[in-house]
Amino acid sequence: MGSKGGVRRHINNQPDCRRQWELLVETQKDIGAPQAHLGTLNQADTNSDSAHADSYSSYSPHRRSRSESSNPDHPDNPAAPKHRRVTIEEVEDEDHARYFEQCVGAGQTLREGKTGFERFQEYKECMGEDKWAPFDGGEEWGLAEWLVKNLGQTRTDEFLKLPITQNRTKPSFHNNRSFLQKVDELPHATAWSCKKVKVQGNKTDEKGQTLHEEVEVWMRDPVECVKDLIGNPLFRDHMVYTPARAYRDPAGLHRVIDDMWTADWWCDKQKLLPKGATIAPIILASDKTCLSQFRGDKSAWPVYLTIGNIAKEKRRQTSARATVLIGYLPAGKLDCFTSDARSLAGYRLFHHCMSLLLEPLVAAGRNGVEMVCADSLIRRVFPILAAYVADFPEQCLVACCKENRCLKCLVAADERGDPLTSQMRDPEVTKDILEKRKNGQHPIQFDDNGLRAVFNPFWANLPHADIFLAFTPDLLHQVHKGVFKDHLVKWCLEIVGEDEMDSRFKAIPDYPGLRHFKKGISTVRQWTGTEHKEMQRVFVGLLAGAVPSRVLVVARAILDFSYYSQLRMHTAESLDGLESALAVFHANKDILQELEVREHFNIPKLHQISHFVKSITLFGSTDGFNTELPERLHIDFAKDAYRASNKRDYEEQMALWLQRQEAIFLRSSYFDW
Repeated sequence: MGSKGGVRRHINNQPDCRRQWELLVETQKDIGAPQAHLGTLNQADTNSDSAHADSYSSYSPHRRSRSESSNPDHPDNPAAPKHRRVTIEEVEDEDHARYFEQCVGAGQTLREGKTGFERFQEYKECMGEDKWAPFDGGEEWGLAEWLVKNLGQTRTDEFLKLPITQNRTKPSFHNNRSFLQKVDELPHATAWSCKKVKVQGNKTDEKGQTLHEEVEVWMRDPVECVKDLIGNPLFRDHMVYTPARAYRDPAGLHRVIDDMWTADWWCDKQKLLPKGATIAPIILASDKTCLSQFRGDKSAWPVYLTIGNIAKEKRRQTSARATVLIGYLPAGKLDCFTSDARSLAGYRLFHHCMSLLLEPLVAAGRNGVEMVCADSLIRRVFPILAAYVADFPEQCLVACCKENRCLKCLVAADERGDPLTSQMRDPEVTKDILEKRKNGQHPIQFDDNGLRAVFNPFWANLPHADIFLAFTPDLLHQVHKGVFKDHLVKWCLEIVGEDEMDSRFKAIPDYPGLRHFKKGISTVRQWTGTEHKEMQRVFVGLLAGAVPSRVLVVARAILDFSYYSQLRMHTAESLDGLESALAVFHANKDILQELEVREHFNIPKLHQISHFVKSITLFGSTDGFNTELPERLHIDFAKDAYRASNKRDYEEQMALWLQRQEAIFLRSSYFDW
């Protein structure tokens, strides 16, 4: 215990000492020991491991819009906020109270401003316009909203031409054309633009000329999209501008990690920026998806963006539109390349298009941009890429890595089944290796690190970004479908047999809350994430008596890991539980080799879950970054938009359709505000 950190760990691990410490803290409070002002820190202890009670308060970033720098008595700061915020002291239930150690000098306000809704309200009042304009009253607005959300253009035209609509409803628009003209008068979110990219192939035509293709990149300015999100008044009570460490006790001994602002990444990046800076942690997601059904091969490649300032519960609500579409990447087949060169050409095209899409983030991340936030205060915001949500093939594409390598560390390709601690990938080192390869050199690390010859990755110039750390846990593909369904269930089926396994599933009695697989599981070919979770709830009990005891230990370890990884709030104990479950699996996995069920454990997804604890510590609990959300967004931003087009040159029509949908949503949100 030669340091303050050692004292803190000793107190945390010894219940008697912890009780004495908490008693000492309470005694100091009773005798009038100085307490930290709401939302402030003891400056002397900011960089130490000391857990003194003065360093913690019941301030909650979700409950307060102003930073600690916004003292109303200070001449350089604006007046108090326009709307009163509820602080945690006003909540009577103290059982769930949390205490926060703020990051000093973050999220300072510059002056008061006006949100988009406030500016629009002033414009309406100044022009003397009715709030329903360009529609004639609330009833016509309700009709317009229903038409845009539920009918296509052909059906809308048919509806407006019905005699009952023309003679009794009598809207101010008589056909689809005049209706869309009114919709286009509504304010909308960030506008769309298109850039054409010429791709030179390596195949030639019958005249000996090199073939080429011209592809389109549809995009929106990501910085403007961040402005729309961080300045949306409807997110006011779900917005955080300052990171903090959260604890369950006033002594700061029991840390809690749930949302991104309570994890380590935000605090670490804050130290690299000027004092008073506000970080907008950018969370990107991309996934190529098929648009046509049963026939055709039409595809889209949406790229989504959200920010970590918004609470994860709000980000997960698709109806809240806290995650926005910022672009469509080209999803063509690149027929101008030979089959052996097409894959690498696709990698390079992806990174070039992403560079075009994210170019505004480079300057904004370095210098910051003044933005009006949801609390009507202006801050200098630094949008920095923090997390990238994607499935494994897409992660390999983003990281410029081969699919037989780990995207986070430099573990050898044939050692991914062992519990090793390997060196983490370094973006700067990777860029240097790729630059040498571009210049004709042959660095040995290029093959050792499993890199692909993508010489200009889109993340190379993004400030303060570490793309390899940015890949977040993927519960759906790595845990539920990966380690559990594709491996554990398969191993157990080989041991038990399909007939016996099905009979056990069929024999499970009906019970409220548990799914009964009446036909067993061996005949099911397409599983959903929900079905995987339902299987996990009964799987250990199902195996009892059917497999050797050590196989049961292996199964329980994997399921323990699955349930720990799904927690929405983590503590030191739950993170230890994650590591312990994985250690138990590795200690007993050799039983599967003895039973000749598995020859080796060099499984990519089995290695990927070893990085879960690090990712949770950096970015928060896994429910804020699951790939299930982007796949659900495909319905709203890709599939529905495609169905509304005429299926020819559809991306331009999809962008226009989405712009009109957003215009209606924004006006509806304005009325709710």
